[in-house]
Amino acid sequence: MARRFLNIILSAAVLLAVFASGPAIAGEPVAVIVHRDNPADKLSEPEIERIYINNVLSWPDGMPITIYDLAISDPLRYDFSYKILGRVPAKIAEQWAHLKITNQAKNPPLTIKSEALIIRRVSRQKGAIGYVSLGLVQDNKDVKIIYTLR
Repeated sequence: MARRFLNIILSAAVLLAVFASGPAIAGEPVAVIVHRDNPADKLSEPEIERIYINNVLSWPDGMPITIYDLAISDPLRYDFSYKILGRVPAKIAEQWAHLKITNQAKNPPLTIKSEALIIRRVSRQKGAIGYVSLGLVQDNKDVKIIYTLR
């Protein structure tokens, strides 16, 4: 009985260690994309973060930015949120909910259910920004890769 209890405790400790460190990063390179005619050719991680956390609302030419995000449960969103924004998607969603409730959300991201839909929307909207798996857009002439997260 004591041995079984010890095994349960050890299993719980291992699970706790795994969850405390966050989910494993998938390793898939992430492409941050904009419309092919967007004047931005390159953005840094801090510039992308400022867009995704409500600090930058328009491109340098004054065009409004439309932000696209994947669902909270999407592993690619975890990679993007953790590496670029420094927080897990659930924390980012909590912050946006707070901003919306307090009427401070100026330009919240639109959650899209698939990478294919993000590519389609960004390719049709000059002010849009989103992120997808690099392999999906390497040869796509309708969008421009402005940052690659590895």
